[in-house]
Amino acid sequence: MKGLLSRLRQPPWLQKAIRTGLAVTPGLSWWAAKGDVRGISFAFAALCLSVPYDDTKVRPRHIVVMALLAAALLPGATWLEAHPISCVPSVMAAMVLFVAVRRCTKIPGALVNWLTIFLLYEASELSPQGIGATLQPSLLALFAAGWSLLVCFVVWPGRGVSYTQAAKSSGTAMSVPRHILCAVLAAGSSATAAFLLHSTHVNWAIWSSITVVQSGVQESLVKSGRRIVGGIFGCSAGYAALLVLHGLPWLLGAVTSVLTVLMVAPETYVLAVSFRSALAILAATELSDSGAAAGLARIENIAIGVVLALVVILALSPGSIMRKRDAPRAA
Repeated sequence: MKGLLSRLRQPPWLQKAIRTGLAVTPGLSWWAAKGDVRGISFAFAALCLSVPYDDTKVRPRHIVVMALLAAALLPGATWLEAHPISCVPSVMAAMVLFVAVRRCTKIPGALVNWLTIFLLYEASELSPQGIGATLQPSLLALFAAGWSLLVCFVVWPGRGVSYTQAAKSSGTAMSVPRHILCAVLAAGSSATAAFLLHSTHVNWAIWSSITVVQSGVQESLVKSGRRIVGGIFGCSAGYAALLVLHGLPWLLGAVTSVLTVLMVAPETYVLAVSFRSALAILAATELSDSGAAAGLARIENIAIGVVLALVVILALSPGSIMRKRDAPRAA
């Protein structure tokens, strides 16, 4: 038995998949048995709280603080989602803190990323119901913290080095002020564009812009291309699954469950985005929404976030083709 556990704990992607499966099982089982969307809220909170464990600097106190912040900030984030005039400047202000914490402190970056993801995505789902709908998800995030601590530090304490840790910045890093300015303008313009287009998933546009703006210009360009490719490939696979598995709800549910467990497991960014994009379509179908509409919204908002982030990065980066002046002609 010990030998089997030892072998299972070797591949990083398998470690992450097992940990994710353990984290989401109570919530998804609750939803499957009762049809109660609170199970989905619990599963999503547990997922977001358990993913940062890949970072070897994460300690139990980090997960506790992350859960407290998630619970405290969710009502405000949900209110902002329904009020674009207030949301856009708030997102821009949050980006100052987001970059400053990641660049100027020793707080594990994964904590900041997944707290942001939780707030953006959960607020997007809850905003049509109003701020009153956030009470139970906020409380569930606190209970999910206890379950995540048990999973990460007791049940399955093995760690894997994620692609975000293994990746190295290429080229010269932007200064902190320039990085902040890029993030502020990219997130603000993406949020504005998504709201003006009446997107049903503004969160995807905002997060796409945030995740593309890296500390290095070359790194940002590479990541933007990978995010676009992953989104197209994943949405195409999701649509194909809907067509092939039409009339086989049990098999569609099984595929959706597998993708949920594997959504943070891939060691390459393109594959990770692909899994999550396909899951966006299949999960929407499982929740009785339009999977086709979710796929279109996914592609649209990834494009908004990536394109506007690239425009900002190229405009503000030193030596950008958009800022170069013609060289003086020889006499």
